[in-house]
Amino acid sequence: MKINGWKRIGIIASVVWILGAGAHTFNVVDNDLIKTASALTLSCEEAQNWRWSAECDKRSTDYLAESSYILWIDVAVVAFVPVPLGWGFTYLVLFLVRWVKRGSIRPI
Repeated sequence: MKINGWKRIGIIASVVWILGAGAHTFNVVDNDLIKTASALTLSCEEAQNWRWSAECDKRSTDYLAESSYILWIDVAVVAFVPVPLGWGFTYLVLFLVRWVKRGSIRPI
């Protein structure tokens, strides 16, 4: 089976998308989770007159542990879902262009 140049470019673009979008999404969502955990700790310490407590740290640690699955779900969705959608859209456009071309050819 021989793969033409356009399909090779598509494969490379798909791999670049999966790696790039996955890494970017991981960074963004992870930073948001850390900011939220930090806000939880600060609000807890504020309620206790700015005293450190193990309970405040436990709350933020538990939040991060419970939210870690959300991180990986978001990464997987953003990295992998657009790839088959992009390939499907591309093949749909190619099919429609070829279909229109066949319909516009006049018989001799």
